[in-house]
Amino acid sequence: MSFDQQNHDQEIYRLTRENQRLHRLAQDLKESEDFSRAVFEAAQTGMLIVVGDTDQIMDANRAAANILGHDIENLLGQASGNFLCSGDSRLIGDSASHHLKSSNVPCQMLNKSGQTIHVLLSTTTIKSGNQPLILVSFMDISALRAAEEKLTASNKQLTETLGQLQDQKSRAAQSEKLASIGQLAAGVAHEINNPVGFVTSNLGTIGNYFGIMKALLEIYAQTEAPVPAEGNAREVLLQMAREIQEEEDLDYILDDLDEVLKESLDGVHRIAEIVKNLKSFAREDGPEKCAHNVNEGIETVTKVIWNELKYRCEVKLDLEPGAVIQGHGGQVNQVIMNMMINASHAMPETGGILNVQTRPAGAEVEIIIADNGCGMDQVTLQKVFDPFFTTKDVGQGTGLGLSISHGIVEDHGGRIEVESAPGQGTTFRIFLPAAEAGTDLAPASPALSPEEELIG
Repeated sequence: MSFDQQNHDQEIYRLTRENQRLHRLAQDLKESEDFSRAVFEAAQTGMLIVVGDTDQIMDANRAAANILGHDIENLLGQASGNFLCSGDSRLIGDSASHHLKSSNVPCQMLNKSGQTIHVLLSTTTIKSGNQPLILVSFMDISALRAAEEKLTASNKQLTETLGQLQDQKSRAAQSEKLASIGQLAAGVAHEINNPVGFVTSNLGTIGNYFGIMKALLEIYAQTEAPVPAEGNAREVLLQMAREIQEEEDLDYILDDLDEVLKESLDGVHRIAEIVKNLKSFAREDGPEKCAHNVNEGIETVTKVIWNELKYRCEVKLDLEPGAVIQGHGGQVNQVIMNMMINASHAMPETGGILNVQTRPAGAEVEIIIADNGCGMDQVTLQKVFDPFFTTKDVGQGTGLGLSISHGIVEDHGGRIEVESAPGQGTTFRIFLPAAEAGTDLAPASPALSPEEELIG
């Protein structure tokens, strides 16, 4: 074989191999294009290929056509901005001119019938020859947005309903508090009647003393008249005055008058204090929780219900300083009152002992209310916080006191523990979140009126 023939055969072989390689490349390229096209068509996300310079749609997949409500043929050649709402119309054009890439931008598109579609839109710039192409992908989230709006509306309605329930709970607690005060009304009236009785009696005594002093003053006024009395008339008047002083014992009157006035003022102060404590207890709490001195609250409650307690039991208070909680003082006082009254009703006829203690306990304040009364069995103990459950006779209780108390403590982020056994008394332990150090205390009682200030 000649040299030329050999070179010719080698060239043919090389060309054949190159041709085979190019054929394989073309086949691979076609397969890749077919695969890419299949993925493009099968995607559930709408896709548009947009010419960057002209904003014309060069290609679109089936999902894009379905979302926009057009046939694919009708989309081709149109400007992509035609399908975006006015506020988002430059989104794709800006991406092309600045070669920006955006991901999941919330915007609105228009379908064939002019309806607004909420979508998440992403853009990616693709280099193709000398002109940039933009891959625009978008996902229809209209159903998601509708569900979100429905959920928002449901949450709003739920919040309003919750607010109404909270208002109803507050009104129920306030109504129960006023009902308790109503049951205590006779005792409170008795507490007021005692000082009123001796103040009334003292006013009668003061009136008698005033009559005697008025008579003496009139006599002495006559002795100092501008026109002197004739003869021994002045001496007669002075003798009359001396007789009255001796008969009525003026020295005793002057000494007794100080004591009667002091006693009367003490009685009036006692009435003012009872009224002030009632106003403090009966008032409705504001919406915001404040720092509340539990010890002052217990002392106020004890004064309000004292007539209910003093004939049934001996009350022992052991209140440690620093018992300050963050909450609604009126509601906490209501809890304490309910439990103290229940304890007094459980006392034996011979009388008992009611111990009330407070203890700072780290981040909490512990309130202990313990009695040596009849106690409760396990069945009663399990139902003690149930609404309308009561062991009292008809008309003696609503059955809501402890249930409302339990709800108040839970609303404050606290808890109640109870220990009891028949014949061994009952102990309630209330734990409430302590106020932060340095928190200003809420007023312990409402401000006095000018009349009350005058009395005090």
